[in-house]
Amino acid sequence: MDTQPHSDNESEEALNRAYGLRVKELLSQSNAETWIEDLWDMYTGFTLFSQEAGYDPRGHNRFVSFKELVFFFRDIGAMTKK
Repeated sequence: MDTQPHSDNESEEALNRAYGLRVKELLSQSNAETWIEDLWDMYTGFTLFSQEAGYDPRGHNRFVSFKELVFFFRDIGAMTKK
């Protein structure tokens, strides 16, 4: 009998639990709304610096990553309010 799919499922569940614990630890420092505000402050400072520093070929990619982080914390905040 092949037990590989079961083993993969268990390791994926363990990884998901580990991710969840890390998110819980992160949110124990500040709530999701505070993280979003802090992210906006960091990104605003970064974009002001980038304007002074010149062209950034990765600027769009950084914005997309930033946007995903904001959406992540927004979703987490919604989950914790339920």
